[in-house]
Amino acid sequence: MNAIIFDIDGTLLDTTEYIYQAFEQSLEKHGFPALGRQEMSHKIGESLADCYQAFSGASDVQDLMDTHHAFQIEHPHLPIAYEGALDTLEALKKRGINIGALTSRSAETVHDTLVDAGLDEYIEYVLTLDDVINHKPDPEGIYKHLNYFGISPEEALMVGDSPVDVLAGKNAGVKTVGVTYGFHGDRIIESDPDHVIDDIAEVLDLV
Repeated sequence: MNAIIFDIDGTLLDTTEYIYQAFEQSLEKHGFPALGRQEMSHKIGESLADCYQAFSGASDVQDLMDTHHAFQIEHPHLPIAYEGALDTLEALKKRGINIGALTSRSAETVHDTLVDAGLDEYIEYVLTLDDVINHKPDPEGIYKHLNYFGISPEEALMVGDSPVDVLAGKNAGVKTVGVTYGFHGDRIIESDPDHVIDDIAEVLDLV
């Protein structure tokens, strides 16, 4: 393997409170019924617009998304690196493995949270929702990574905690790794990834 493409939220960063509190405050502010976190978890990983359309039943969700973004901009300290994430990225870098990140979050908040968690220096190429026309599970973002690193699909892994991560990898023809410690827990197994790991450090055994 010459490259690993990581999802960010629920894979590299524990963004549990960062994401759920943003949804909860935005829905409340705009008068929509509260949803349980377990119910919301099934949509985490998809685009913010798709999530809010599902959570609110509204078609125009721009105001909800604006409130969501405002909350996250004001709380960049909430995301923290998963235990072992920093050491794993450092070890991959030392092995000469290219490291990329592909997230359904907008660019508005991604950079600051990676910097605050100390992961930014290890990730060479980051693509956000704003950098692609078609977001996960479309393979566009992975194809862009392959082109950037100059490698074939056979040389890359896609690592993520949500079904859209696994499906995007499959659609791009790369091997997929599902993590069980993120938003979707053991449900990620239902997406049939090539590998399943319970700890991010286990990625080192796959390269």
